[in-house]
Amino acid sequence: MSEPIDELSSINHKYRAALTAYQARTGLAPQTVDTRGSGEEKEKFARMDADMSATELLAQNAALASRLSKLESTPQFERSNKKITGLGSDEYAERYMHALARGDMQSFRAVTALANDSTGAAVPTDLERRIVEKMYQSNVLRQIAVVNTIDSKRTISVESALPTTTKVAESAADPGTGTSATLSYPTFGTQISVAFTKYVTPVKMSQEFIEDSIGSGGIGSGMEYVARKCAMSMSLKHEEQFTIGDGSGDPQGIALSGLLTNVTDIGAGVAITTVDADDVIDCWHACPVAYRNSPKFRWFISDTFLKVIRKLKTTNGDYIFSPNNSGVGQNVVGLPGSIYGTPYSVGQYMPTATLNANVFAVVGDFNYFEIFDRTGITSMLDPYSGALTGQTTLYVYSRTDSRVMQNEAFSAITG
Repeated sequence: MSEPIDELSSINHKYRAALTAYQARTGLAPQTVDTRGSGEEKEKFARMDADMSATELLAQNAALASRLSKLESTPQFERSNKKITGLGSDEYAERYMHALARGDMQSFRAVTALANDSTGAAVPTDLERRIVEKMYQSNVLRQIAVVNTIDSKRTISVESALPTTTKVAESAADPGTGTSATLSYPTFGTQISVAFTKYVTPVKMSQEFIEDSIGSGGIGSGMEYVARKCAMSMSLKHEEQFTIGDGSGDPQGIALSGLLTNVTDIGAGVAITTVDADDVIDCWHACPVAYRNSPKFRWFISDTFLKVIRKLKTTNGDYIFSPNNSGVGQNVVGLPGSIYGTPYSVGQYMPTATLNANVFAVVGDFNYFEIFDRTGITSMLDPYSGALTGQTTLYVYSRTDSRVMQNEAFSAITG
């Protein structure tokens, strides 16, 4: 039996070397080789699959007696005969969910071989897709910011000055003859570091629920439950950090106190209820003209701030917000879609308390607020802590960061 095992070990070594070479060449996660690899790489992995299948057949009979002996002495989850071809395969998803249902640590660790992170087993592609989709649905900043998926920490250079354009004459008769061009170059003096913050989301499930959901609704129903629970919790925590994170050990929040320099300050410790129309106009115009034409130029405010603005009135006592030509003095049902002609989004973690330098509202081009997600969502299984009541806890890990890439693209109302 040693020869087939040695052969499998050799093929596995070649697999790892080939995947490492592919990752170094493309910068992509290893599991994308099936869809993003070159024709030569796909052919190479197909040959390896065929060689491994043949070698496994030779080892199967020799391993059968040993496996049956172990099953008699120590019951364990039988390995599926289906070949696991990647995180996106049905076989991977099925093995992952069945291992979860039985709290089978051995089988759960086995799928770690296909993981793209040392934390634990990579979640199946379909489960990760469901989590990400649901996160977007409940995370406002993910909907309006630029979201990137990257595979490592990195430092990004951001331009701090533009080149100079000079008028020159086309002929001696043109005005401006002799004007010399001022040579200058765009500078990239600002360095922004992306360092991921790690989050864990525990999902506790009863054995009965997992087994029943897999049995009655197929693998998809179990995944839907996990995705729904994880995504809601993840998105809320991420949004809090994207809004008020300190940028040191946390993502950098768009409403971080002292971060933005284009500020309309209503006074230290002054309540949000004192914000008036002049403050809104001053804040809007504090953002440079160059950023106001962007499709992503918008307000990011709290519900409390929206309520205060909604109640603003003219000197005649008429509401400033009077959408759909509803008539003077009418406070119609429903809210307008803009503030001073600019659309807004409501974030539940925007500050509302009366504290020194709190940011009550932000307006700007959200092309310059970027979210960086680490490639892959991973998981770890704990079938022991809740064993008395038949509970299994799945820990799902996510890593993300956020940064304001251009400070001058935003302005804020602070108090």
